[in-house]
Amino acid sequence: MMTEELLVKTLLDARPRLVAGAFAVVRDAHAAEDVFQEVLVRALRLRESFSDEGGVLAWARVTARNLGIDQVRRAGRLDEILSELALDALDARLEDIADSHGQRAEAMRVCLEGLTVESRLLLRMRYDEGRKGAELSRLLRRNEAAIYKALSRLHQALRQCINRRLAAQEIAWP
Repeated sequence: MMTEELLVKTLLDARPRLVAGAFAVVRDAHAAEDVFQEVLVRALRLRESFSDEGGVLAWARVTARNLGIDQVRRAGRLDEILSELALDALDARLEDIADSHGQRAEAMRVCLEGLTVESRLLLRMRYDEGRKGAELSRLLRRNEAAIYKALSRLHQALRQCINRRLAAQEIAWP
């Protein structure tokens, strides 16, 4: 049995895919969000019947699709709905995207850990704290052009590291 915390985390992590799948059926962003909320409520009620994340995600995809179809049917727009084959293909593609995103994030984490402390500090200040070139230059007592050059080199090094890691797993990085 899944804990309530794990169930909610699993569904919130999958929210973009579930909402996208619902949107493909209902073709309305607000209605797709409503479908996701209903899936979450129903999952919490049925929490004891789920044993793992894979099971709850499979159930959530089917439930979101069926709830979306019910909404379309109630609105009298059933002729606008995608075919079951198209919905199955969309579900499969959304899963592929989610899997590759997780592997990219892991590659990024490993590559960031391999950077020097100074490089990680520069990236943290730039992206986590949102500091721009002039402010970074002042804080780090470096020429602004040198800051931009360092950031450019870090981007290139990270991209190469991520590409190497993903190539070993045969995943393309844009």
